[in-house]
Amino acid sequence: MSKKDINKTTVEIDINTIDLEELLIALGGVLYAGADIQEIDTPLLSRLEDLIIAEVLIRESGLIVAPTKGETMH
Repeated sequence: MSKKDINKTTVEIDINTIDLEELLIALGGVLYAGADIQEIDTPLLSRLEDLIIAEVLIRESGLIVAPTKGETMH
């Protein structure tokens, strides 16, 4: 899937393998560059939804491991 920035440059993202952090960074960069949310492909938004739901379930089940010394939980 692809998304476009204001310069009409296409960025390719493999939505089947991207993790939540990478997807958030990529989408944030595109939106920060001036793209409208309507320019983001629907399958990309669906993948974001799936990853967020999975993250919430992990956190609610207590499976998340506390960061080690020197690391920050985002």
